Amino acid sequence: MKKNYISSTFRKFVGLFQKNLLLRKMKVIMYYFDEVLLLFIKKPKYIKSKKKKVLLIYNLAFGDGVIFRCSAKNIRKVYPKNHYEITLLCQKGIDSLYKNDDLYDKIIPIDYNKSTINIKERFKNFKILRKYAYDIILDPIGIFEWTTNILYTKAAVGNEKIGLIDINTKQYCNKNKINKIYDNIVKIEKPNLSLIEYYNCFLEGISQKKINIKSELVKLKIDKPSISFPKDYFIIFPSASVKLKRWPIDRYVELAGKIREKTKLELVLVGTSADQEAIDEFRKKLTIPYVDLVNKTNLNDYIAAISNAKLLVTNDTSAYHIGVVQEVPTAIITGAYTLEKYVLYDFPGKENYRRPCTIVINKKCKNCNNRCPYLGDAEIWPCLNEISVEYAWKKLNAYIDENVSGGKNEN
Repeated sequence: MKKNYISSTFRKFVGLFQKNLLLRKMKVIMYYFDEVLLLFIKKPKYIKSKKKKVLLIYNLAFGDGVIFRCSAKNIRKVYPKNHYEITLLCQKGIDSLYKNDDLYDKIIPIDYNKSTINIKERFKNFKILRKYAYDIILDPIGIFEWTTNILYTKAAVGNEKIGLIDINTKQYCNKNKINKIYDNIVKIEKPNLSLIEYYNCFLEGISQKKINIKSELVKLKIDKPSISFPKDYFIIFPSASVKLKRWPIDRYVELAGKIREKTKLELVLVGTSADQEAIDEFRKKLTIPYVDLVNKTNLNDYIAAISNAKLLVTNDTSAYHIGVVQEVPTAIITGAYTLEKYVLYDFPGKENYRRPCTIVINKKCKNCNNRCPYLGDAEIWPCLNEISVEYAWKKLNAYIDENVSGGKNEN
């Protein structure tokens, strides 16, 4: 994508914190830092209006946002248009994802990720956040550790702040501090929910009418792409938000050759400058021809490229979520660190949609929430590194036979 919404600097920053549990615990420092920063930003006065003002704080994760749309389409069942004005605060660069949904009265794009490493940007964002006082502030991301959503909810001004906790996972936030931020907290009691069910539970929990929301995938709306694609192609996206989640490039190169030999499809490369390191290494080692669209697509074209592919293979959940929602034959090569929530799409009604191929080794330590006790000095998660090309190809080969048009080699 031409407009890069996640910088390579930020990705390195996130990777450092994911790998070092002590640094993750130290993120509580931002709680106290923001208290000082907010002393220099005046609180807005509450102005009563005919419609109650709702602020929905949704942070930077693009892939999660694709799934959140599937649940958010029901938000007007909770807050009808004739009584509520809803403002969405989201990551700059992906606001176009929500503009055609007709759910929000206002969409405010800000640079969440830059504000984690840039004090000036954080101050600017908090000034935007405190321009209005709201009746209700919603944080559907979840309370787990000191993440952006919690700190921005703390900075916002509103009469009622509502958050979400999965009681099946250990919390790394001080309970007293959390209770100072949130007035009400929706609690998820059922374990191992998929992400779409997770968001649905939040909407059901904040509804006074106790609505039941059906879990279903909602396709992304795409305009006509500004660039052309090959007629029949597959995509391998070897990048990821952090290096820990990248399957080794040499294995992708071997897998690409096997897919090409079996299907005769062309290989297309997509991505942004933040993906450059992984894609450059992939390019150098490839032994098959490819079409290079890296840094040549906007967000719409990126989604269109995935939507028109005959097959998508990745270890990145953002690309994966797009592929699954668009019902493209999609395979993810992943560790078991957040298996049920982000990978399996195991929800009632799943049989109504094209199922993805999940290439994963099911471990006893699965669902560690990226807190691997076996990581040591390793550069990638051990459960991901255990996946061999032979293991991946065995699953993918069978999936191609069943799901990819012309997938079986006729020769």
